[in-house]
Amino acid sequence: MWYNAQLLMKNRFAFFRHLAGYVGLALLCLGLGYASYPWLNEMRLPEPVETPISPADPVDMQVFWEAWHILEKDYYGDKPVLAKRVQGAVRGLATAFGDPYTQFVEPQQSALGEAQRAGSFGGIGVTYEWTEAGYLLRPMGGQPAALAGLLSGDLLLRIDDHPVTPAMTEDDIKLLEQGEVDSEVVVSVQRNGANGADEINLRIVRARIETPSMEWRLLNEEPATASVGYIKQTSFTERSTDEMRLALTELSAAGADRFILDLRGNSGGLVEPAIAIADLWLDTELLLIERFADGGEKQFEGQPGREAGDAPLTILVDGGTASASEIVAGALQDHGRARLVGEPTFGKGSVQLVYPLSDNSTLHVTHAQWYTPNRRQISGQGLTPDVQTEPGVDPLPLTLQTLAELAAQPPYAVAEGD
Repeated sequence: MWYNAQLLMKNRFAFFRHLAGYVGLALLCLGLGYASYPWLNEMRLPEPVETPISPADPVDMQVFWEAWHILEKDYYGDKPVLAKRVQGAVRGLATAFGDPYTQFVEPQQSALGEAQRAGSFGGIGVTYEWTEAGYLLRPMGGQPAALAGLLSGDLLLRIDDHPVTPAMTEDDIKLLEQGEVDSEVVVSVQRNGANGADEINLRIVRARIETPSMEWRLLNEEPATASVGYIKQTSFTERSTDEMRLALTELSAAGADRFILDLRGNSGGLVEPAIAIADLWLDTELLLIERFADGGEKQFEGQPGREAGDAPLTILVDGGTASASEIVAGALQDHGRARLVGEPTFGKGSVQLVYPLSDNSTLHVTHAQWYTPNRRQISGQGLTPDVQTEPGVDPLPLTLQTLAELAAQPPYAVAEGD
């Protein structure tokens, strides 16, 4: 009996001794695991990933594919579709060059830009006015929206099944409104009437909408200025050269014998119409110099004859006058064909090549720099007006004074005396 009790006591001591050892070991493992957790998770090396690189690829893309697979495996949340990932990578690649004009443009925005450069698009013929309530629509006369019954002041609610919110930009709305010519779009608007607000759904067939890049008129009916032709140009599109010819023809027929070309706020556009428009006012003079990174140059010269004649010309400019506008203003100023009136121009003289990519996006790549005929650099410098005005001051009085001075100089004074 005594022996059995002693043996039982001994077994209990052994049990607790082993238990204490197991508990201690468990605590030690727990402590080591807790201490090592931050190190293991904050300094984890990327796991080896398979890199699908062709031997012909000129650049080692290992880091790109490491990041791609890590995001695919570990990102918490909704993952973007593959096309968005690729577009984001291309956008980042373009941004890495550190040039604000070298950029990747997604397919839809690229289509908008192409329509703006072409001066026409498939749409319903409306303009937008932002208010605190949202976007109000202003239909253009004779265009599909007006013919379908849209009224000026209708509040835009939806385009097809897409709600229009105050947070959307005008470009966001244009992406929904514009489309293929002869395609149908449903525009939902709120119209306020005598009995309150009604929601109206209009089915509208898109048509080709042409967007003029300029407008023109005789300045006013005052005797001293009734012969001044005023041309306001807002952009340079594929239609701009023909529009300028038409403006000069109609204004001259109406009696204009001196001109104001208003390029204020004109941020540019296509280079070809800028060169062609400068050539309308000049003869065979040098119009523009294109200089490349390797030091090479290309010179653009005018065609024989001045289609616009020799009538006095002033050009209104300001800080929003840029790019193609500066090409025209710089060429005419260098050759003494026109005087610039207003504020210094923006100074954007870099050349972008626009490459279409396979997904209908575009890559804009700075390729060269523009210089005026007198080799003045445009980028970062801009053009200094012959007659400067202070910001906020109406430049028209000085413009008219400058026109009068030009008209009093040869060959204009001789021409007026014949």
